[in-house]
Amino acid sequence: MKANFVDLDSIIQTKQSAWIVSKADPNIPIHRIAKHKFNIFKSGIYRSQNNKIDFNGKTFWLDNDTMEILTKKCKKLKCDISQLGISMQEFLNTSIIDDIEFDFDMSCFRPMINQDVDIYIIATKLTKKNYTEKIKEFEEKLKEMGLSVKDHYFLSETFYNRNRDEIAFYKVKILIQHLIGLKIENEIFTDEKVQQYDQVSLFDDSYKTIHLAEKINTVLEKFILKSDRSEKLKIKETMKEKDLVLKVNKLTNNKVKPIETKLIPLVFSNVIRSFENYSSGFDFSRDKV
Repeated sequence: MKANFVDLDSIIQTKQSAWIVSKADPNIPIHRIAKHKFNIFKSGIYRSQNNKIDFNGKTFWLDNDTMEILTKKCKKLKCDISQLGISMQEFLNTSIIDDIEFDFDMSCFRPMINQDVDIYIIATKLTKKNYTEKIKEFEEKLKEMGLSVKDHYFLSETFYNRNRDEIAFYKVKILIQHLIGLKIENEIFTDEKVQQYDQVSLFDDSYKTIHLAEKINTVLEKFILKSDRSEKLKIKETMKEKDLVLKVNKLTNNKVKPIETKLIPLVFSNVIRSFENYSSGFDFSRDKV
């Protein structure tokens, strides 16, 4: 059996913006900033320019050009420039989100038509609660292609709690779960079964996720080392009986080669080494992915 895991955020094109607002009237945007600019302001790159906005327990450092725009707009709107905040309403307010136009690039799904494959969607930015209508719109497009989603994984429930390393780790954990057929909790395999597939394909445009997915055997080994012996034996048996393969599909902006593919077999020798280390009593408990 085969399954395709598609990062939904990789195929969405949207013009959502963060707002700079007056704390006295946070429902009206004074100035809109694109997502990449928001991340730059949050990162502190412009700290030396000393244009600081403190809001909701977080500090944002603006560049001089943006601050000059805000100075003019605040003067025109007669609002206090020292009382500015950041609003994420276009990401969190369902009534606003429903009015924003989303475009879905469905090209990666075309090769799946008439194929015996289960489709899973991983959403790292879109929350189930706030994007219900947009997700329905996406699934209608899939339905028109004769495809359907078997299940969803929503990895982020707020705009602020995303960490790229952590998101990459959770995505790879999901892939491993479905290749082995056992659920992972607290970085160990449990006895709870999940749908097992001999081949799992990942479709993603995140460098960190692709890079970690290509090291799936290393991640798998660390989970095995921390797991109980009973689960170790189950995993060993599964990997002896089946040829398990991860197919990594990197989505690119290259029109000639929009998808770069790499096949990575799960290597049984890693499992043998894990058992040898386990039997020798070597302590890997502090070894983190």
